[in-house]
Amino acid sequence: MSVPTQDVLIVHPNEDRRAALASMLDRHRVVAVESQVEATRCMESAAPTLIIAPPENARRFLRHVDRAAPEAVRVFVCSQADRRGLEELVETAAEGHVFSTLDDSLTPTEMGQRITNILQLRASARVMPTSRMEAGFRLQGRTYSARCLDVGNFGAALQVPMDSSVGVFLPGVVVEELFIARDGRRVLHSRRALVRHVQPVRQGSEHALRIGLSWSRALEEPSTTPLAVVREPVSVLAALRKAVRRSASLWVHYPDTTAGQFVLDAPSVDLVDGRSVLRGTSVGASAVSTGDVLNLSFEVGGQSYAGVTSVLRKGDDLTLSLPRILNMQNRRGLQRFRPGKEHRFLVSFNAPFSGKSVTRSVLDLSSRGLSFAFDASFEVLPAGSQLDVTLLLPDGSEASCHAEVRSVDEVSSGDGAENPLRPYRCGVRLLDVPPRVRDAVHAAFISARSPVVEDGGRSPFAEIWRMMEAAHYNFHPDYPFGSEAQYLHQLEDTHRRLCGSGELGSSLVYKDSDGVQGHVAGLRIHSRTWLVQHLAVRPGFHRADQIAHELSALAIELGESHEDIDFIRFSWREDNRWPSRLGAWLLRVMESHGLSWLRHFEYMRLPLETARPPVEPLPEVREARDEDCARLEHFLRERGEVMRVLAEDLQADQMRLESLSARYAAHGLHRRRRVFVVDGDNGPLAMALQEEGSPGINLIEKTNAFWYVVLQPDHPGAGAAVQALIQRCVDHARAEGRGTAVALAADEDVATLEALGFQRMGRFSEWFFHRSMVRRWVELFRSIFERVQHTASGERARNRASRRSV
Repeated sequence: MSVPTQDVLIVHPNEDRRAALASMLDRHRVVAVESQVEATRCMESAAPTLIIAPPENARRFLRHVDRAAPEAVRVFVCSQADRRGLEELVETAAEGHVFSTLDDSLTPTEMGQRITNILQLRASARVMPTSRMEAGFRLQGRTYSARCLDVGNFGAALQVPMDSSVGVFLPGVVVEELFIARDGRRVLHSRRALVRHVQPVRQGSEHALRIGLSWSRALEEPSTTPLAVVREPVSVLAALRKAVRRSASLWVHYPDTTAGQFVLDAPSVDLVDGRSVLRGTSVGASAVSTGDVLNLSFEVGGQSYAGVTSVLRKGDDLTLSLPRILNMQNRRGLQRFRPGKEHRFLVSFNAPFSGKSVTRSVLDLSSRGLSFAFDASFEVLPAGSQLDVTLLLPDGSEASCHAEVRSVDEVSSGDGAENPLRPYRCGVRLLDVPPRVRDAVHAAFISARSPVVEDGGRSPFAEIWRMMEAAHYNFHPDYPFGSEAQYLHQLEDTHRRLCGSGELGSSLVYKDSDGVQGHVAGLRIHSRTWLVQHLAVRPGFHRADQIAHELSALAIELGESHEDIDFIRFSWREDNRWPSRLGAWLLRVMESHGLSWLRHFEYMRLPLETARPPVEPLPEVREARDEDCARLEHFLRERGEVMRVLAEDLQADQMRLESLSARYAAHGLHRRRRVFVVDGDNGPLAMALQEEGSPGINLIEKTNAFWYVVLQPDHPGAGAAVQALIQRCVDHARAEGRGTAVALAADEDVATLEALGFQRMGRFSEWFFHRSMVRRWVELFRSIFERVQHTASGERARNRASRRSV
């Protein structure tokens, strides 16, 4: 249901306000006049669909409207500070006139959204409840009970007992925590709704107030994702071009006020004298002058962007400079994807208000939500509706879920729906996701991204192992090739359990007719951190670079698909030239203060059969207490390693990995952390953190490595404390039946460990970044390999031409 072209009459004494209101209604035929006298003449010649006017002489003006345009939607624009105007409107409503009120101090963006909602309320279907429905809400600290009279996609009518004052329900006021219940069960919940109109009614001897409410098309959900900053000029240009290409609304206003906000019409990004500029026109830009600094904002692909621009030239159109940086906020926590033809999903449910059985094909989905098309002209599915849905999965099985409608968005008539006459998209959030639904979504996601990549959990681990051997992936000292009989069955069991868990790990293989050509794995190494590991591609394959790109990007996107994963982590050996160059370039381009963290460490090992016992007595080592963990967290935060604290579960209450250990134990795997302490004169002198994990969770056994930190480096006993902690970790490895002790050493710790017999095995770089940077990472990673492929194809073409000439 799309709002058709309609006639709109705008009455306002302020020319700039008239122009701003008209600019919000560019889809409609707008007539803007200065006075109510002119408006009366216009109505007599052509009856408008919508009338917007100030509150002065509202009752007299409405009498003219009732005679000339009785079917018109009436909207009065009145500031909440205008007490006289509000009193006029209250008295008008008390006489039985029905109208809506908008606050004149709203920004044009908010004003436009509310006007659109009012028009949608007029055109949207409304359902009369077949059984009695109760409603409730809170207003000015008081809780009200009401009866639901009818419900639409964007509003409802409630009947409130007459003991409530009509003056409380001024049109434009906001009610909170609105709910509608049927048979004691809530079928709709909205945090905020807006009073559109109030009217005294009488049914027999019962007096009541009829309250008309409207609400947003989407539930408001504050995002926990921190603000990201796009700094690269190429990326800023790409974001603007994407917005223009997708016909997104580009809003512009002065930095100190939003009163003069307007939409840039017919925007384009052009090249002028070697410089990219933004062009467009707007009726509301009359007050803008050359040289003015303006704020620019837009939303595209579930992400909101905001930046600063300036007016370069004003003529028939505006020429604006491109922002130097864009602040970006993700509106949606998880990326949606369109499933392929072989992975179709159907969603079925009973409509919460009409009770009709509804079955729809899923347009796009993620592991926590989906969307489908519907026609708002006769179907009612408002944001906040509670649904019991049944999902038909690609394998033909069904699964039941509880869900909530999160958004109702208008889309173009040809946006992929089976029926092009359904131009509204209903966005649904799944509140409980059964494991088989999650697995089906992940399989569909992998197939949608790359048809030749499969879930590695379904492939024999021996095939993956043989491919890794052919790829010379030999940096796993505990599991050397040639000795597979000793440990391969254990690695295969760990691999199967991780992949089967659906939440702890994943494996992706690139397969063709010759078998497995590449592999990458993902691991929940900490509660909120996804480690990308074990990337290997069979050598000599002509698409090795492309395989590496597809597998790496997929592994990171699979990590992002887990809603509780906040950080992505991957590492590379610095003597491996290609990953090192790639990682350095990505770091330079993407680094965002507070959202990423880079560290370097030396991977060191001590064969236990060569370990030397301590010569001198060492200080006592004990298990850490809660206050010791709190002290270590405070020390790391003071050192500026906040990102590490969050990404590696180094908060005091999570340091021993109790919750992560329980998740691993549920799938027959082991994962925990031991914290050892050597005391000084005043609290912990030094502490060591010993990781524990089932063998093979990580092939280089990061999950069985230790590291230490000295909290009082100037203390005379610091050296002895470090030796005692290292010896305790060595003893721990021996007690666990391991043949070696593994340390991840900072540069300043290498000499100490070497003196105790540890051997350097290679220097690593490791990068953590927040999930809000994943989209950017994938785009940059793709651009690198596209460039490499273009260069390689050009080189092959030149070689062929050279051979022909010879």
